[in-house]
Amino acid sequence: MSLKELAIKLNGFVQDGFALDVLPMQENGEGEITVLQVTVEGFDELPVYVTATDEQILCVTNLFTKSEVKPDLVNELNSTLLQLTVNVPLSSFGVIDEQYVLFGAMSVGTLVENIAHELVTQAENSLEALEALEQFLN
Repeated sequence: MSLKELAIKLNGFVQDGFALDVLPMQENGEGEITVLQVTVEGFDELPVYVTATDEQILCVTNLFTKSEVKPDLVNELNSTLLQLTVNVPLSSFGVIDEQYVLFGAMSVGTLVENIAHELVTQAENSLEALEALEQFLN
């Protein structure tokens, strides 16, 4: 399934009581969509960016930038993130350039209902992560 097809199927989809809003964000030179922005109702400030390879769908949520971390707590934050990763279902913490992120992946063969469920779960996990990590942020 292409990202365009996924966007059409997910846009307006209601999962676990939350509606999904899907916007194409990036295209390649051939007009194919390469990144979707999925906003889960009630989690508008934490959109999930979705891209895909031939094998997997990758979902990334930006949490905060390195500049937002209290400088004297960077090492403690990184240690905490490693410990929290085990407790956050279907998601992991990472850093992309200057951005701390929460990410997850699933098979391209995943049913649309399950993709929607995972997107809602990622939005919920992102908010919970921010609340748990606010002591490390400026």
